[in-house]
Amino acid sequence: MNVIISKNVGLKGYSMKDMGTECLRSDILSLIKQNADITINEYESWISETGTINPENDAVFSKLLENYIHIEFTEEEAISHWTNIVSTAKTMETKMGRKIGAYTAIVDYFTNEKPILNSPMLIEIQMFKQTEQLAMVDGLTGLFNRRYMETMLKKEYTRCERYSKDFSVCLIDIDDFKHINDTKGHPFGDLVLKELSALLKDSVREEDIVCRYGGEEFLIIIPETDTEGAMILGNRIRSALKATKFFAENKITFSAGTATFPSCARDVETLVSAADSALYQAKFSGKDRVIAATPERRKFGRFSECWSFDICDEKTSIPKTSITTHNISLGGIQFESKTHYEINTNLHMIFTSTKSPCDGVEADGYVTWIRKHRNTWLYGIRFSSVPEDFQSILDLSPKIEAQPAHT
Repeated sequence: MNVIISKNVGLKGYSMKDMGTECLRSDILSLIKQNADITINEYESWISETGTINPENDAVFSKLLENYIHIEFTEEEAISHWTNIVSTAKTMETKMGRKIGAYTAIVDYFTNEKPILNSPMLIEIQMFKQTEQLAMVDGLTGLFNRRYMETMLKKEYTRCERYSKDFSVCLIDIDDFKHINDTKGHPFGDLVLKELSALLKDSVREEDIVCRYGGEEFLIIIPETDTEGAMILGNRIRSALKATKFFAENKITFSAGTATFPSCARDVETLVSAADSALYQAKFSGKDRVIAATPERRKFGRFSECWSFDICDEKTSIPKTSITTHNISLGGIQFESKTHYEINTNLHMIFTSTKSPCDGVEADGYVTWIRKHRNTWLYGIRFSSVPEDFQSILDLSPKIEAQPAHT
């Protein structure tokens, strides 16, 4: 049986705070060596050496322990656990009269002395790796799946928040993919997804993480990269796509939106939402382009349009009719009504403007802000998802200058 140790996780160059920590490292190395079938030649050197490293790599004891039991600990907790694991191993060696390896000591410690593992399972490492890969890789494209993406987004967010680092995401969507499927068939659509996936993997750095977000959408996690760097990457991928014969001959393009932590968002959900909004803006602006989310709350220009629409709230199925928008953007609308809604109230809207093809277009949204205006209420509504029809509906000419606001 082999131990799972990530190559990017090591104790090389660990800056020792005291002799106790240095001895602990030596004891851990001795434990690992007891598992004779483990290939650890490349690890022995960096476990044994001393020196200095960057602060973000200081959590080496916790990362090493996580590779054994796949549970996250703080560095202080990990050092305490490793100290007790070493003590457990020495006690067992005395009683059993033979050397004890890391696996035995770790399992005994976490099942008996510190019962975190309730029912550990013994499994061959190669089988575990195959199972693990199936759980985190998309079957069609070979990219990481959404489950793995969410895990890595959380880890990258935690790291960057702790060490005040930037990181970006780039959300990519194939233009007119439904039309591609409808006209050339789903097998060809699958081929497009595979070819773009291969292009994405060839276009990013080793540390970047490419994931299939869903359908024809892909998300790239770009560590230690600001807005400018994310835009450079997005446009480099666009250039590579245009230079590829398969995409050029079939006139396949994509639109993309980027967002950067912490300037565009302070949490993972908002960061992805900001990239998604920038992607919609790229679609709305003509497709085949990359647009970055801005730090301002308003990401889209407003359009001075007085569109009529009917509206239903989540508590009643009876629509309120002939409500008129004050303005509209790709992100939401602003309107006035005598009916009082609470913040986050979900609304279903059916636009009834005489401007073709607006009649009958439906959209869902929720209340983001409220202002009392004389005897009525002024509302800001954010769309839950922007109807594709809006790309051809909104008039691009008479914009209200974008400014910080709530819609």
